Amino acid sequence: MTNIQIKYNLLDAASQKEVSDFVDFLLNKKKKKVENLSSYKKKILKVSAWAEEDIKRIEEAQKHINNWIHSPTQLFSYSTIG
Repeated sequence: MTNIQIKYNLLDAASQKEVSDFVDFLLNKKKKKVENLSSYKKKILKVSAWAEEDIKRIEEAQKHINNWIHSPTQLFSYSTIG
């Protein structure tokens, strides 16, 4: 018998149940980490790659948005409110 088995056998039934529950918890926690990692890998593989042209369009839109934020009067110059 191993040292852990000897100690386990010295425990009362309630304590043995508690040890068993804790071991189950640790095993379940380990299993979830492996599942989460494989799930994460699958999600990453589904991410699409962006072309340079797509990135340029987004950056251009970002510049326009920043201009609107810093000069709100420019927003009204495009409107038909007169």
